[in-house]
Amino acid sequence: MPANLNTALNFLETQWSSITENKTKGVLAEIRFISYLNTASVLPLYDYIIPGGWIITPSKNTIVSIPTNNRIVIIPNFNEFSWTGAISRHSLTAQVIAHSYFRQAGMHVYFADIDVPITPALEVTFQSPSAGSYPTTYDLVFKKVHKDGLINVPVTDVMGNFPSRVGLRGLRSYASGRLNRAVLPWTSTGIVSELFWKEYSRYFLQRKYLVSNNDLDFFIVSKTGKAYPLEFKSKASVKDDNSVGEWFGLDDGTFAKLSYFVSISNNMDALFVVEEIDDTTSVHIEWWGIKFSELLKGCSWVTQPGGRGMGGGATSTIKVPKLIFTKLIDLLPKL
Repeated sequence: MPANLNTALNFLETQWSSITENKTKGVLAEIRFISYLNTASVLPLYDYIIPGGWIITPSKNTIVSIPTNNRIVIIPNFNEFSWTGAISRHSLTAQVIAHSYFRQAGMHVYFADIDVPITPALEVTFQSPSAGSYPTTYDLVFKKVHKDGLINVPVTDVMGNFPSRVGLRGLRSYASGRLNRAVLPWTSTGIVSELFWKEYSRYFLQRKYLVSNNDLDFFIVSKTGKAYPLEFKSKASVKDDNSVGEWFGLDDGTFAKLSYFVSISNNMDALFVVEEIDDTTSVHIEWWGIKFSELLKGCSWVTQPGGRGMGGGATSTIKVPKLIFTKLIDLLPKL
């Protein structure tokens, strides 16, 4: 894979839209959130956390009648490079629980991994994408939970309901050189390598198949063993509506994604977590959380125009009153 930290950062920049700074801000907020979850006061309040993956949907109705019925979940495994030192891999127990949760939701779960041992000689062959050139230097293997542990599944089986990509239409490569490589977290080899694996797993599939992807921010398992996909946002509260008081906005696409899990029944739920920040200084104020089943009871049923999304496009927002949230440190023990 990448031969050094800078090469890995170059790849990440090619995958993160340069239209706005929202993607980078979102990544930095997720890093702060993981750091908070690992603090001494919070770590004992949950059992496992899997930091992210993708919900992948066929993007063209050419093989199946309803593409959304053929969603799959891809969770990248993290691997060490010669320049990173030790990297923590997901707990097998957490992987089994994630598998069980998403299978109940009607989605197969696959764990993406590198197909050969990583060596310095292999790392130097890595090529980042650029306009008109989108190499997949290394193949990935995909694994699923089996009674004997994790077993390999051919990518043709994983992507059996997805049309193969013909040509380069729809692929993009953004400019590199936008991240300040002299400051944290971009100096952290562990953080950068985990971000690399998440983005490369999506890029690898997008290069070979016609896919539509939704970000899966986190997957958390509580002390009671109950599992939740977790959507995380960092934002300031809004104070322009006397009828609801202060509120946080939730994009309608995210609303639809989390509503899906609640609609499955089987007592399934999801979490929406907000890092409240100051509107002017962006300084951290508080961590808030809510079960999505509770959010549905208290949110507005009328959308309004939102700001720019991570890809630069306009969004539509649903108002969620701040009053119905609970401090996350108080919510976690109740899950």
